[in-house]
Amino acid sequence: MVAQLAKTYRAVLCARCNEPIVVSPKVASLQDEIEHKGADSSRAFALRCVLCEYESVYTIEDVKRFEGEPRRRTARTRVATA
Repeated sequence: MVAQLAKTYRAVLCARCNEPIVVSPKVASLQDEIEHKGADSSRAFALRCVLCEYESVYTIEDVKRFEGEPRRRTARTRVATA
């Protein structure tokens, strides 16, 4: 039997719809650096949810690991204004 590797990703939970928002590799590496050094500094960054399009400010402490694949944004048709 072949063991499947579980895919994980780092994300924060949207403040509005509570769905995971994937963080950039830079934020993930910053989280690793802070945890490794044991630093007690607070860093903040802004993210926009790909599902509800709500933008909010999150801290490094808000970043969690999630199993599986991140959800993709569903395509929305936008009406062009003349």
